[in-house]
Amino acid sequence: MPRCLRKILVAVAVAMILCPIGTGLPSPYEIGLRWKNGDVLPGQLLESSAGTIRWSSSYFLDDLILDVKVLDGVAFRKHDSPPGAENRKVSTTEPFRVSTLSGDVWIADLIGADDETFHFSSKRHGQFRVKRSTVYMLERRERPDFLFDGSQLKNWKLPKPQREAVDPALPFDFVRRSDWFADPEGHPKTWIDKAEIFYAFNWPEHFEIELVLASDAHPPNFSFALGKDLHQTLRFAIWKDELVAVQGVLFKSILAIQPEQRNLRLRLTYNETTSILRVFDATGNVLLQLKGVKPTVKDSGIYIQNRGEDLTVRNVKVYRQLEESAAQRINLSKPHVYMTNGKKIQGRLFVQEDHAYVLDTDGTRQDIDLQALNYILQPGIPPAGLDQAVTLQYPDKVVLHGKLMQVKSDSVVLQTAFADAPVTCSLADASLLQFAAKPDIDEADKNKDKLFHPLGNLRGRVVFGGGQGTSSVQWESVGALKPVRLAYNRDYHIERNDKSVSKKAAFNTAQFRHTLHLKSGEIFPGQITSYDGKSADFQSPFISAQHLDSADIKALEFSDRTRAPSMDRTQSATDFNSLRVTRTDIEIGMQEAKIQVIGEEKDGKQLIINADNIQKIIDGHREVIIIEGNLKGNPVPGWIEVAPRNGIVIIEQPGDERRLGLPNRLSNLKKDKSHLKKLERALTVPRFNRENPPSHILVAKTGDMKRGTLLDFQGQTIQFDSKLREFSIPINRVARVVNVRRDSRSRQTSADQAEARVTLTDGSILIFEPLEVQDDRLSGRSSIYGEVSVPVDSIGALHFGEKAKSFTAAFEKWTVRPAKEPTHSDSP
Repeated sequence: MPRCLRKILVAVAVAMILCPIGTGLPSPYEIGLRWKNGDVLPGQLLESSAGTIRWSSSYFLDDLILDVKVLDGVAFRKHDSPPGAENRKVSTTEPFRVSTLSGDVWIADLIGADDETFHFSSKRHGQFRVKRSTVYMLERRERPDFLFDGSQLKNWKLPKPQREAVDPALPFDFVRRSDWFADPEGHPKTWIDKAEIFYAFNWPEHFEIELVLASDAHPPNFSFALGKDLHQTLRFAIWKDELVAVQGVLFKSILAIQPEQRNLRLRLTYNETTSILRVFDATGNVLLQLKGVKPTVKDSGIYIQNRGEDLTVRNVKVYRQLEESAAQRINLSKPHVYMTNGKKIQGRLFVQEDHAYVLDTDGTRQDIDLQALNYILQPGIPPAGLDQAVTLQYPDKVVLHGKLMQVKSDSVVLQTAFADAPVTCSLADASLLQFAAKPDIDEADKNKDKLFHPLGNLRGRVVFGGGQGTSSVQWESVGALKPVRLAYNRDYHIERNDKSVSKKAAFNTAQFRHTLHLKSGEIFPGQITSYDGKSADFQSPFISAQHLDSADIKALEFSDRTRAPSMDRTQSATDFNSLRVTRTDIEIGMQEAKIQVIGEEKDGKQLIINADNIQKIIDGHREVIIIEGNLKGNPVPGWIEVAPRNGIVIIEQPGDERRLGLPNRLSNLKKDKSHLKKLERALTVPRFNRENPPSHILVAKTGDMKRGTLLDFQGQTIQFDSKLREFSIPINRVARVVNVRRDSRSRQTSADQAEARVTLTDGSILIFEPLEVQDDRLSGRSSIYGEVSVPVDSIGALHFGEKAKSFTAAFEKWTVRPAKEPTHSDSP
């Protein structure tokens, strides 16, 4: 590869897919139905029976019925919602946010509290009673002591983008973005090791911090500090499998981190008068009490550093606390009440109609104004989790867990740990219904067919016929109770797994040695018997017709089909591993790696991504070349090279394709360039032939090319006119004859005719309306050549909708072009 090209093309995929954050492809939370294996499908949730989900999608004519065990969740966010925005207008006006020991959170109005229960009213859930012993915290949503909310990236003061050089060998600088980006709920998130985020402010004398940090696949690994200078500030960090507190020579263990733990919830309080810092767990129990500590000396504020594969800041809230007097000091392990004026009261809260009071264990009763209630705390022990638990999330950080009892299109019913009676939950403004916290990917999924749509893909199986009284093409998704019929008028395509298709030839290659290329891009085998300038006669194993108008023909190929495909032929789908890129993932075959855009070249055509995991999915090869267009013989617009430098990869945009072929073996580039030069000369029409350009190019098996007109073909000899001379050429010396006129012929289809592009494992491409499956063959009708029938075991891919006709044909660029006009100087 030339040195200048190597400098520019250090990449892994097409940049158009990795659009700048905020304008890229939808994230998983914006899609609809999501499987545990990562599959996604837009659509609509329908009323479902126990243990199943019924889903309507425009890609299928029937509703899908799926086993809930294979599903990860249902997302309800609208596609145009920016990260962190509410998907619909949330009209929750209730004053209190309630948190339970089991991690449930809801917004409601407190309308009653007795010795055993709290009684709540909510627009989302109606009226429901909650066991008092399950509630950990009830707080006013608008707390007067609030200082800072770091759960949203927009609230942090990020550094301005800086222009810097990636590598001295690269011919451009790039604008580096922040190492942090907003996840679908607006939380700060990073995939970059040692990424830092800092918010500066002066700590009040007494303060409280709520902290929730999370990681996707591993226990969160981080440093959390009360200042920027880590050498002197008090900080909390993960050391191996322990959370520790560190400041100078101080080193205290707080708690052990479990291997299966994916988030950490803490509450910290500090009192400057007593110099006491306390750390509480998620249920209000004291984990650590430190005496004689100071938060920091200089550069005070909140500092967070990622020390693992990824880190998400789910919650960082800071509150000011009033100094407690000796008379107010209370037992933090017992229920207590905080008022908006800073007053603290030991005891349990009771509410009867419009009257509220706090009752201590010794019988002391103190009346309070419920409107002046700030929050209450009831430390306790989390209850055991429910079997078959699901999670329902809303945009305002409301989260409910429970057993799924009933599913309707507008609501679900959950049996929760905090209430004896089932709770009805409206889906009107829900963001996510998650069925399982941990993915459980079946190894068998790796041998599935794949259905690709604009927002993602589905694993499953193409069913031809189905044996259920139907003769249509059907799709059976992972976990589906039965297959569903495909809708042919939508834009999507299916790629079959190698193990789903036959490796044997679908026809007699000795009998059908030729190939016909149509102007529509279709390719099929045949035996061409004659050509007279107006039409061609042939026989084909797939097409009933034996006669084609020459106006539909792009090329006649006479090379033996058993030979290895050249640059002019479409490669078989089995010669490539699939490569797919989204805003946050790169997928090669069945392996995935997380990526994050960290910068862009000034004109936006090249993006720089962090890709520490890229090498793990490319079989250890340091360099892989991807050639756009699947080696179809068109001028190659660019190479893409994988060669990460210091964990940074640059992505160049060579074209508009969203999917590229990744060759298992590299082509001989020198030979390809020589071929392209010959082709360019043959397609360039001299000025004296401008009015009568040649209509065909004849390509010999030696690679030599001759332009002219195909006159006739009978038996074993081709009659070809070139430069006013007629030649007779034996067919065994001819590779192909290509029509290079600029004219085109559009397909004539009726409004109700939905044609599909069917690609066979031998490289054949046929476009027709599928009508029935019988005797292991898919039959249909083409608007060009009529009846067609192909063996289903040889079908490698199916394209529907606009994708059926929108593709790059093998000889699409083979059209004549005028020679450049010479330039003349006016000077003598």
